[in-house]
Amino acid sequence: MGQNASFIKIKIGSTDFIGETSHSINSAVDEINTSSKAGGRVKELLPGRVAENISFESLADDSNSSDYGYDDAYAAMVAGTSVSFTIYRVDSEDAQVNPSLQVTGSGYITLLTLDNPDNDRSTFSGTIEIDGDLIVGSYTGA
Repeated sequence: MGQNASFIKIKIGSTDFIGETSHSINSAVDEINTSSKAGGRVKELLPGRVAENISFESLADDSNSSDYGYDDAYAAMVAGTSVSFTIYRVDSEDAQVNPSLQVTGSGYITLLTLDNPDNDRSTFSGTIEIDGDLIVGSYTGA
């Protein structure tokens, strides 16, 4: 049975986004073609490096300085600061669901876009390129 993704959040360090609207995890493995004429028409492959990133979108409301906003993301990107993240499931009271899937890792913000449309809310979006291993496991609280 599916679950409502409204209850799946991303946290940067220990701070929530100001108003996250969406995020996605993208994973890909390079494909190394080891085929030769001797193999005929059959393609032979080896797995290469894994590349992963997270795309995110959040409201761009700078009035709440306790949450992670565009200014924080921009400062981390320009300084080349590694950011840690946790993707986790919460209940309707905003408490982490125990037990539930949890994804953690760290990476660098490599892309930011600040969108200020006419007659609509301002948002910012970006990409975190994951550096090292993405840890996918189960959260079990105390």
